[in-house]
Formats: sequence, C-alpha cells, structure tokens
Amino acid sequence: MFAGGARAASGAQQSDAERPVPVTAIAAVSDELDRVIDGIGTVAPLQSVTVRPRMGGQVIAIPFTEGETVEKDAVLLKLDDTQLRADLASAEARKAQDEAQVANAKADVERYASLAEKGVASASTLEQKRATNQQLAASIQYDDAVIKNAQTQLGFATVHAPFTGRAGFRQVDVGAIIDANSTNGIVTITQMDPIGVSFVAPGDRFGDIREAMKAGIASVEVSTTDGSRKLATGRLTIMDNAVDAENGSIHLRAQFDNGQERLWPGLPVATRLTVEHRRGVVVPDKALARGPNGLYAYIVQGDGKVARRAVTVAYVTDARALVTKGIEAGEQVVMDGQSRIADGTPVSVTPWSGSPVGELAETSAP
Repeated sequence: MFAGGARAASGAQQSDAERPVPVTAIAAVSDELDRVIDGIGTVAPLQSVTVRPRMGGQVIAIPFTEGETVEKDAVLLKLDDTQLRADLASAEARKAQDEAQVANAKADVERYASLAEKGVASASTLEQKRATNQQLAASIQYDDAVIKNAQTQLGFATVHAPFTGRAGFRQVDVGAIIDANSTNGIVTITQMDPIGVSFVAPGDRFGDIREAMKAGIASVEVSTTDGSRKLATGRLTIMDNAVDAENGSIHLRAQFDNGQERLWPGLPVATRLTVEHRRGVVVPDKALARGPNGLYAYIVQGDGKVARRAVTVAYVTDARALVTKGIEAGEQVVMDGQSRIADGTPVSVTPWSGSPVGELAETSAP
C-alpha cells in the first residue's frame, strides 16, 4: 500500500506540473516610437517691451485699449506738438528766405562774370560774388539739417507700437505731463504669436538634443501641468551654450504658433521634447522583467509553452519599450503572470484586455 500511495502522489505532482498556468499576453507590433525628454517649462514671450516716449510733453490722446491686440506701428500715444510744428514752420521759412538769397547771389555771379569778360567789372569783385554765393548755398544745407531735426522731434510726439502684440495696463492718462526718463513708460506690449516656452533638460542629454536639432526632428509638445489637455506643438529653436554647473541642466527655448492664444506669458506647462524617431518592435514596458543578467520576457510558443528570452531595449516612452533584440513582431508576450512561470512552462493564454500596444502612449501619457 505504501508503494501504491507513492505512485499516486507522484502522478498528482506530475499532473500539477503539466497543468497550464493562466497568463495574459499581447502581440508585439512593428511601430514607430519617439524618444522624448519630459520636463516643466514656462511660457515666455519672444518680445516684450515697455514703451517709453523719446521726449517729454503733455498727453493729448491715448488711442489704444488696454488688454487688446495692437498692430505694429499703431498709434499708442500723442503729445501736444504745437511748439514742434511752429519750430518746423520757422525752419522751413528760414530755408525759403535763404533760397531766395542764393538765387539772387547766383544771378549776381552770372551778371558780374559777363561784365568781367567785357572788362567793366574787376576779377576781385567777381570772386567776392562767388564767395557770397557759396556761403549762402552752405546755409541751405544747414537749413535742411534744422528742418530734418524739427521733423524728427515732431515725429517723437506720436508714439507707435514697435510690433504686433497685446497691450497691458496703461501707465499714463490724457492730460498728464510725462517725461522721457519715466521708468514706468506708457504701456507694456507683449508679442503673443508666435510665442516661446522656456524649459530645461538634463545636461547629459545635450548631445541627443543637438543632433535632433540638426536633423530637424526636435519638436516640443506642451500641455497643462496635470497632463489633462494638450496645448500646442512647436519646435526647439535655441539650446543654451553651456550646461548650468549648479544643477547640471541645460536651458532650452521652443517656439509655437499661438493664434488662438492657448499659451499665455508666465503659464507653467509640461513639455515633451522629441529627440529621436525610430521604428522597431514595440511591446508594453510591463511585459519586461529585470533579472540578474538584464531584461527578459516570456514568449508564448506554438506548443503552448513559454520561452524565456533575453531582451535588449533602446528606450522606453509612455510605458512602451522599443525592443532591438529578443522579440519579433507578431510574437505573443506575457503581460501578467510572469512570477508563476518559468522557461518551458505550459500556459493558458488570455488575450490582454487593456489598450493595444500602439495606444498605450495615449492612455498612459503624463
């Protein structure tokens, strides 16, 4: 009876060993996966200027509206230009007077030149007339300079927007006397479209970032800091010329079209910088396990048993791994149940009920 019992127990153990272990599996796919660097940044305008007058005077008009977009060269402020117009008119009148004198002197030169040929006028008198003509001609050049200066000063009485942007709060009112040295200025104009985002990346990634910029693939996606809403996609335009020695990061700036003004200066955003595009075998990162010799995965074979494979991964993005060695497209990779199986274990496969491999990025994006 003892021998019979031992044979029964051995048969039961053998039956348990051959019983398939339930696991879930997903098919590896051939897909393109981006390598990205995640970070946090701040929206920063490419241009922001506090507009100041270039001369002092009394404000007579402020034809812009606070908080609205002003076009380039739009009038922001007008100063009382009565005295400036009078100065310009005086300079123009002086030039007209000098031009009349030059015309008269020129006629004298021509007349005395004719008389000198006939011997009626002396050569010294003719030279004196020519000198007077040249002196009066020089005064015309001086008059032109005075008129140009008066026109310039008159132009300073009207302040224009330096570029298209959104106006902030105005700092002066109609009737106020302002000075060219005022620190507050008239208003701050901020360019909204295009707009920039300033952020940082690990300094040891500068090589990847530089190569991505050279290849033209350094795109940047920004979203709300909680990841709930994508805001815009732009391109990396500037990488700082040095890594910050204090924190080991490198400063970057990207540029975005912002016609709908989803990005606002000072807004904190989450950034995703793409530094590489590569196509290969893609599996969920969850399907990979780490052992003493590196990463491995269990592949479901045609006989219903699993094979343990060493796996090499290029990088992981959004819970998806780009496999360069160890898994082929179309092979079934165990997702759940790795702890209950070993190389050669028979399994009962249940298809993965979660998102397909190609959609994992959308469901697990930060």
